[in-house]
Amino acid sequence: MPFITVNGIQLYYEIKGDGPPLLIISGTGADLRNPRPENPTLNGFRVLRYDQRGLGQTASPKGAYTMADYADDAAALLESLEIDRVNVIGISFGGMVAQHLVTRFPHKVNKLVLACTSPGGNNFSSFDLRKIVSSSKNQIESWLQLLDSRYKIPEENLPILNMVKDALHTNTRLFPHLITDGLTRQLEARSGHDCVNSLRGIPHQTLIVGGRYDDIAPLKNLLEIHRLIKNSQLQIFEGGHLFLMQDKQAWPAIISFLVSESDTLKA
Repeated sequence: MPFITVNGIQLYYEIKGDGPPLLIISGTGADLRNPRPENPTLNGFRVLRYDQRGLGQTASPKGAYTMADYADDAAALLESLEIDRVNVIGISFGGMVAQHLVTRFPHKVNKLVLACTSPGGNNFSSFDLRKIVSSSKNQIESWLQLLDSRYKIPEENLPILNMVKDALHTNTRLFPHLITDGLTRQLEARSGHDCVNSLRGIPHQTLIVGGRYDDIAPLKNLLEIHRLIKNSQLQIFEGGHLFLMQDKQAWPAIISFLVSESDTLKA
Protein backbone atom coordinates (compact mmCIF):
# COMPACT_ATOMS: atom_id res chain seq x y z
CA MET A 1 0.00 0.00 0.00
CA PRO A 2 1.75 3.18 -1.16
CA PHE A 3 1.88 6.11 1.22
CA ILE A 4 3.70 9.37 0.65
CA THR A 5 4.25 12.44 2.78
CA VAL A 6 2.94 15.64 1.18
CA ASN A 7 2.25 18.98 2.84
CA GLY A 8 3.21 17.47 6.18
CA ILE A 9 0.65 14.64 6.10
CA GLN A 10 0.80 10.98 5.14
CA LEU A 11 -1.31 10.46 2.04
CA TYR A 12 -2.51 7.15 0.59
CA TYR A 13 -2.56 6.76 -3.19
CA GLU A 14 -2.93 4.11 -5.89
CA ILE A 15 -1.53 3.96 -9.43
CA LYS A 16 -2.86 1.44 -11.94
CA GLY A 17 -2.37 0.90 -15.65
CA ASP A 18 0.03 2.13 -18.31
CA GLY A 19 -0.10 5.11 -20.59
CA PRO A 20 -0.50 8.85 -20.17
CA PRO A 21 -1.05 9.88 -16.54
CA LEU A 22 -4.62 10.60 -15.49
CA LEU A 23 -5.48 12.02 -12.07
CA ILE A 24 -8.99 11.23 -10.80
CA ILE A 25 -10.09 13.30 -7.80
CA SER A 26 -13.06 11.75 -6.01
CA GLY A 27 -16.02 13.22 -4.18
CA THR A 28 -17.31 13.77 -0.67
CA GLY A 29 -16.40 11.05 1.80
CA ALA A 30 -14.58 8.98 -0.82
CA ASP A 31 -12.46 6.12 0.50
CA LEU A 32 -10.41 3.91 -1.83
CA ARG A 33 -11.15 0.92 0.39
CA ASN A 34 -14.76 1.01 -0.79
CA PRO A 35 -15.53 -1.24 -3.78
CA ARG A 36 -16.03 0.43 -7.14
CA PRO A 37 -16.96 -1.02 -10.53
CA GLU A 38 -14.22 -1.85 -12.99
CA ASN A 39 -13.93 0.74 -15.73
CA PRO A 40 -12.42 -0.74 -18.90
CA THR A 41 -12.64 2.63 -20.66
CA LEU A 42 -9.70 3.74 -18.51
CA ASN A 43 -7.43 1.13 -20.08
CA GLY A 44 -4.60 2.93 -21.79
CA PHE A 45 -4.08 5.42 -18.96
CA ARG A 46 -1.85 5.40 -15.90
CA VAL A 47 -4.60 6.21 -13.41
CA LEU A 48 -3.70 7.96 -10.17
CA ARG A 49 -6.23 8.10 -7.32
CA TYR A 50 -5.75 9.07 -3.70
CA ASP A 51 -7.60 9.47 -0.43
CA GLN A 52 -7.97 13.16 0.33
CA ARG A 53 -6.94 14.59 3.69
CA GLY A 54 -9.16 13.39 6.50
CA LEU A 55 -10.56 10.50 4.47
CA GLY A 56 -9.78 6.83 3.95
CA GLN A 57 -6.22 5.88 4.82
CA THR A 58 -4.83 9.42 4.50
CA ALA A 59 -4.00 11.30 7.69
CA SER A 60 -6.56 13.59 9.28
CA PRO A 61 -4.71 16.64 10.59
CA LYS A 62 -6.36 18.87 13.16
CA GLY A 63 -7.71 22.32 12.40
CA ALA A 64 -9.83 23.71 9.61
CA TYR A 65 -9.28 22.61 6.01
CA THR A 66 -9.55 24.91 3.02
CA MET A 67 -10.14 24.21 -0.65
CA ALA A 68 -6.61 25.50 -1.22
CA ASP A 69 -5.33 22.75 1.12
CA TYR A 70 -6.97 20.08 -1.02
CA ALA A 71 -5.57 21.57 -4.22
CA ASP A 72 -2.10 21.89 -2.70
CA ASP A 73 -2.23 18.24 -1.61
CA ALA A 74 -2.98 17.16 -5.18
CA ALA A 75 -0.20 19.35 -6.58
CA ALA A 76 2.30 18.07 -4.01
CA LEU A 77 1.37 14.47 -4.83
CA LEU A 78 2.03 15.09 -8.52
CA GLU A 79 5.32 16.78 -7.66
CA SER A 80 6.44 13.91 -5.41
CA LEU A 81 5.59 11.34 -8.08
CA GLU A 82 7.47 13.43 -10.68
CA ILE A 83 4.39 13.88 -12.84
CA ASP A 84 4.95 17.21 -14.58
CA ARG A 85 1.60 17.58 -16.28
CA VAL A 86 -1.54 15.49 -16.16
CA ASN A 87 -5.08 15.19 -17.43
CA VAL A 88 -7.47 15.65 -14.52
CA ILE A 89 -10.97 14.31 -13.89
CA GLY A 90 -12.64 15.90 -10.87
CA ILE A 91 -15.90 14.30 -9.74
CA SER A 92 -18.36 16.21 -7.52
CA PHE A 93 -16.28 17.58 -4.60
CA GLY A 94 -13.26 16.40 -6.59
CA GLY A 95 -14.39 18.75 -9.34
CA MET A 96 -14.22 21.61 -6.87
CA VAL A 97 -10.70 20.56 -5.90
CA ALA A 98 -9.79 20.32 -9.58
CA GLN A 99 -10.97 23.90 -10.12
CA HIS A 100 -8.66 25.14 -7.37
CA LEU A 101 -5.84 22.94 -8.68
CA VAL A 102 -6.05 24.32 -12.21
CA THR A 103 -6.23 27.93 -11.03
CA ARG A 104 -3.43 27.60 -8.46
CA PHE A 105 -1.16 25.33 -10.53
CA PRO A 106 -2.17 25.81 -14.18
CA HIS A 107 1.09 24.38 -15.50
CA LYS A 108 0.38 21.00 -13.87
CA VAL A 109 -2.91 20.42 -15.72
CA ASN A 110 -3.32 19.47 -19.37
CA LYS A 111 -6.96 18.70 -20.11
CA LEU A 112 -9.62 19.08 -17.47
CA VAL A 113 -12.88 17.18 -16.94
CA LEU A 114 -15.32 18.61 -14.41
CA ALA A 115 -18.06 16.14 -13.56
CA CYS A 116 -21.28 16.83 -11.59
CA THR A 117 -19.74 19.80 -9.81
CA SER A 118 -20.28 23.53 -9.28
CA PRO A 119 -18.30 26.79 -9.44
CA GLY A 120 -19.61 27.84 -6.02
CA GLY A 121 -20.15 31.30 -4.65
CA ASN A 122 -23.46 32.75 -3.60
CA ASN A 123 -25.49 31.65 -6.60
CA PHE A 124 -23.93 28.49 -8.04
CA SER A 125 -22.95 26.26 -5.10
CA SER A 126 -23.68 22.56 -4.91
CA PHE A 127 -26.26 21.47 -2.36
CA ASP A 128 -24.89 21.98 1.16
CA LEU A 129 -24.41 18.41 2.38
CA ARG A 130 -24.12 19.58 5.98
CA LYS A 131 -27.93 19.71 5.86
CA ILE A 132 -28.05 15.94 5.29
CA VAL A 133 -25.62 15.24 8.11
CA SER A 134 -27.46 17.44 10.60
CA SER A 135 -30.93 16.22 9.66
CA SER A 136 -32.81 13.98 12.09
CA LYS A 137 -34.99 12.67 9.24
CA ASN A 138 -34.24 9.64 7.09
CA GLN A 139 -30.82 10.59 5.77
CA ILE A 140 -30.61 7.79 3.22
CA GLU A 141 -33.92 8.74 1.60
CA SER A 142 -32.93 12.42 1.51
CA TRP A 143 -29.57 11.53 -0.01
CA LEU A 144 -31.12 9.34 -2.72
CA GLN A 145 -33.56 12.10 -3.66
CA LEU A 146 -30.66 14.51 -4.11
CA LEU A 147 -28.70 11.99 -6.16
CA ASP A 148 -31.56 11.71 -8.66
CA SER A 149 -34.69 13.88 -8.72
CA ARG A 150 -36.65 10.98 -10.26
CA TYR A 151 -36.14 8.80 -7.20
CA LYS A 152 -39.71 8.88 -5.89
CA ILE A 153 -41.46 8.73 -9.26
CA PRO A 154 -43.07 5.25 -9.28
CA GLU A 155 -42.86 4.67 -13.03
CA GLU A 156 -39.13 5.41 -13.21
CA ASN A 157 -36.81 2.42 -13.40
CA LEU A 158 -33.57 3.37 -11.63
CA PRO A 159 -31.48 0.21 -11.14
CA ILE A 160 -28.26 2.06 -10.26
CA LEU A 161 -30.01 4.10 -7.60
CA ASN A 162 -31.60 0.96 -6.18
CA MET A 163 -28.17 -0.67 -6.06
CA VAL A 164 -26.80 2.35 -4.19
CA LYS A 165 -29.76 2.22 -1.81
CA ASP A 166 -28.96 -1.41 -0.97
CA ALA A 167 -25.29 -0.52 -0.50
CA LEU A 168 -26.16 2.32 1.85
CA HIS A 169 -28.09 -0.06 4.06
CA THR A 170 -25.15 -2.48 4.31
CA ASN A 171 -21.95 -0.41 4.02
CA THR A 172 -21.42 1.97 6.91
CA ARG A 173 -18.39 3.59 5.24
CA LEU A 174 -20.49 5.31 2.57
CA PHE A 175 -21.77 8.87 2.89
CA PRO A 176 -23.91 9.90 4.79
CA HIS A 177 -22.74 7.27 7.29
CA LEU A 178 -19.53 7.42 9.32
CA ILE A 179 -19.34 11.16 10.04
CA THR A 180 -15.69 11.52 11.05
CA ASP A 181 -13.77 14.66 11.97
CA GLY A 182 -12.12 14.55 8.56
CA LEU A 183 -15.44 14.38 6.74
CA THR A 184 -16.83 17.22 8.84
CA ARG A 185 -13.83 19.37 7.93
CA GLN A 186 -14.29 18.45 4.27
CA LEU A 187 -17.93 19.54 4.35
CA GLU A 188 -16.94 22.84 5.96
CA ALA A 189 -14.31 23.51 3.28
CA ARG A 190 -16.80 22.49 0.60
CA SER A 191 -19.31 25.06 1.85
CA GLY A 192 -16.81 27.85 1.17
CA HIS A 193 -15.91 26.80 -2.36
CA ASP A 194 -15.93 29.71 -4.80
CA CYS A 195 -14.13 29.71 -8.15
CA VAL A 196 -16.58 31.93 -10.02
CA ASN A 197 -14.01 34.66 -10.66
CA SER A 198 -10.90 32.52 -11.03
CA LEU A 199 -12.36 30.22 -13.70
CA ARG A 200 -12.69 33.11 -16.12
CA GLY A 201 -8.97 33.19 -16.83
CA ILE A 202 -8.06 29.54 -17.33
CA PRO A 203 -7.08 28.59 -20.90
CA HIS A 204 -7.31 24.83 -20.46
CA GLN A 205 -9.43 22.72 -22.74
CA THR A 206 -12.23 21.60 -20.45
CA LEU A 207 -15.10 19.13 -20.68
CA ILE A 208 -18.01 19.77 -18.33
CA VAL A 209 -20.30 16.79 -17.80
CA GLY A 210 -23.27 16.07 -15.59
CA GLY A 211 -26.63 14.39 -15.17
CA ARG A 212 -29.94 15.89 -16.16
CA TYR A 213 -31.60 14.88 -12.87
CA ASP A 214 -28.86 15.89 -10.44
CA ASP A 215 -30.11 17.90 -7.47
CA ILE A 216 -26.63 18.21 -5.90
CA ALA A 217 -24.93 19.93 -8.83
CA PRO A 218 -27.91 21.10 -10.91
CA LEU A 219 -27.81 21.95 -14.57
CA LYS A 220 -27.65 25.71 -13.99
CA ASN A 221 -24.31 25.25 -12.21
CA LEU A 222 -22.84 23.29 -15.11
CA LEU A 223 -24.05 25.95 -17.52
CA GLU A 224 -22.32 28.60 -15.42
CA ILE A 225 -19.00 26.73 -15.46
CA HIS A 226 -19.35 26.43 -19.23
CA ARG A 227 -19.97 30.18 -19.47
CA LEU A 228 -16.98 31.01 -17.27
CA ILE A 229 -14.44 28.72 -18.99
CA LYS A 230 -14.12 29.97 -22.54
CA ASN A 231 -12.32 26.89 -23.86
CA SER A 232 -14.96 24.43 -22.67
CA GLN A 233 -17.50 21.94 -23.91
CA LEU A 234 -20.67 20.87 -22.09
CA GLN A 235 -22.36 17.47 -22.31
CA ILE A 236 -25.42 16.47 -20.31
CA PHE A 237 -26.25 12.80 -19.80
CA GLU A 238 -29.25 10.75 -18.71
CA GLY A 239 -28.95 10.31 -14.99
CA GLY A 240 -28.48 12.22 -11.79
CA HIS A 241 -25.38 12.73 -9.67
CA LEU A 242 -24.46 9.13 -10.53
CA PHE A 243 -24.70 9.69 -14.29
CA LEU A 244 -21.25 8.17 -14.79
CA MET A 245 -22.79 4.85 -13.80
CA GLN A 246 -26.27 5.49 -15.16
CA ASP A 247 -25.48 6.52 -18.74
CA LYS A 248 -23.22 4.16 -20.69
CA GLN A 249 -22.24 6.95 -23.04
CA ALA A 250 -20.70 9.12 -20.33
CA TRP A 251 -17.28 7.53 -19.84
CA PRO A 252 -16.65 6.94 -23.57
CA ALA A 253 -17.39 10.63 -24.18
CA ILE A 254 -14.88 11.61 -21.49
CA ILE A 255 -12.21 9.31 -22.89
CA SER A 256 -12.82 10.58 -26.41
CA PHE A 257 -12.22 14.11 -25.16
CA LEU A 258 -9.01 13.11 -23.38
CA VAL A 259 -7.46 11.23 -26.30
CA SER A 260 -8.30 13.79 -28.99
CA GLU A 261 -5.24 15.36 -30.59
CA SER A 262 -5.88 18.94 -29.50
CA ASP A 263 -3.75 20.24 -26.67
CA THR A 264 -4.47 23.04 -24.24
CA LEU A 265 -1.21 24.60 -23.22
CA LYS A 266 1.72 24.84 -25.60
CA ALA A 267 4.23 26.20 -23.10
